[in-house]
Amino acid sequence: MKPLRILLVGVALTVGSSALAAAQISLAIGYQDGDRDRDAYRDGLRQGRWDAEHDRRMNSWTERWRGDDYRAYEAGYERGYRDAWRRGEEPRYEFRPREIGYHDGLSDGARDRSTGHSFRPTHDDKYEDADRGYNKHFGGKQEYKDLYREGYREGYRKGYDEHRW
Repeated sequence: MKPLRILLVGVALTVGSSALAAAQISLAIGYQDGDRDRDAYRDGLRQGRWDAEHDRRMNSWTERWRGDDYRAYEAGYERGYRDAWRRGEEPRYEFRPREIGYHDGLSDGARDRSTGHSFRPTHDDKYEDADRGYNKHFGGKQEYKDLYREGYREGYRKGYDEHRW
């Protein structure tokens, strides 16, 4: 009876060790993925700050990151871009409404393409209202709306065209 118990204990230890090793490998892979996400986020943060500081249009598209890594990059990019505005390095007034409109149009264009809608850049409520991000210290609301719509149409076109897949 003792040899059977010893055999069973040996098998249990072997199976348990294998399961533990598999779990450790999975965790190691997860940490590597987490490192890639962090790297992508930091890369996006740097690029977003640079673009805002150099008065460039907000455009988080990059060939370097894909899938979940791209989402981390994009989140970092948007954070970096907006942080640069808060630090007093805000782009010119006319640049800001165009940027807000561009970003809104980009996401709406991509969404319309992926859901099978036809190209319709002036259909969304955001385009109609054209006042997202407006503040009275910017000056005339109509000028803001015109600049926002200009950016929205450009962003929509890009979002719709680039998300054909």
